[in-house]
Amino acid sequence: MACTKQHTTLPRATSRLTPLTTALTALQYHAYTIWLFPRSNLKDTLLPSTAFALSTALSAPTFDLPPLSPPTILSRLPIAVSWTWLAILMFCLHNQHRPSSVLEDLTNKPWRPIPSKRITTRQTDALLATMYPVWLAASWYLDALRPCLVLTILTIYYNELGGSEQGGFARNFLNASGFGCFFAGALQTLLGAGHEVWTPKAASWLAMVCLVIFSTIHAQDFRDEEGDSLRGRVTVISTLGNAVSRWLVVVAACFWSVFIPVTLGLGGAVLGLCCGMAGLLAFHLLRGLWERTVERDIMAYKMWCAWFVSVLMSPCLERVLGLAIGVRD
Repeated sequence: MACTKQHTTLPRATSRLTPLTTALTALQYHAYTIWLFPRSNLKDTLLPSTAFALSTALSAPTFDLPPLSPPTILSRLPIAVSWTWLAILMFCLHNQHRPSSVLEDLTNKPWRPIPSKRITTRQTDALLATMYPVWLAASWYLDALRPCLVLTILTIYYNELGGSEQGGFARNFLNASGFGCFFAGALQTLLGAGHEVWTPKAASWLAMVCLVIFSTIHAQDFRDEEGDSLRGRVTVISTLGNAVSRWLVVVAACFWSVFIPVTLGLGGAVLGLCCGMAGLLAFHLLRGLWERTVERDIMAYKMWCAWFVSVLMSPCLERVLGLAIGVRD
């Protein structure tokens, strides 16, 4: 009898668990859908933004910033990463919901939420409207409202008012300006409210980084030439040609790999690292002159991200190497 009673209670327990399981499955599905919106921007936006903020904060004396202990900086790093990820999500929601963007993604990135039919454009618009109060409130609370507002204006102009359809170098300028907002917000949220962030040296450092982006960011467009052509987008590549555009990135990367370490007074080891990374970038980009495949251009863009992060981390690496040499002596 006990056995019979046990068997009769199992279906009831299962039926009670079914709504919970369904809810968890739906939550997982929607969370992954949201994650897919900024997925392709993690390596080229989230990682560089985090590297800039972390390197600048750890090299505070170089930029006349208030020094914080490494444990304090690391404890605030998740806050900076979360703010930056939210900023990227807002940009991606604007960027991916238009019909022309969906058409391009069907060719270049068919796994994105809208072309893969995980979410509709109407639902994306509703999500965007829902996220704006969260985005603004978080930025206000973290004292990052200024970069938030500037980035919002740039995002709307770029995605909704035809900014991305401007000539190639105008698009590079908008990209550089947007990156500047990501970097500024990441640094502000990492240092915390009440800290003076934009000293003349820190502002000059950010300006240099924005110039690096302006002169090299079209490295991302080689992998997307087919989609850009389908959309009729004017890029640096369509303006100057594929070969000239590749050489432009190579020359600019080599220049910045020398100019930034020398300007910041960094040592030969850091200079050598930046130049070595620029050499690897040049190899992958120029190999595309005779081996032009999407896979090759994707690898070249990954190398651009790695080189760019090495430049951003150069002030911090100089300090780490200096401390290591001091301990050894």
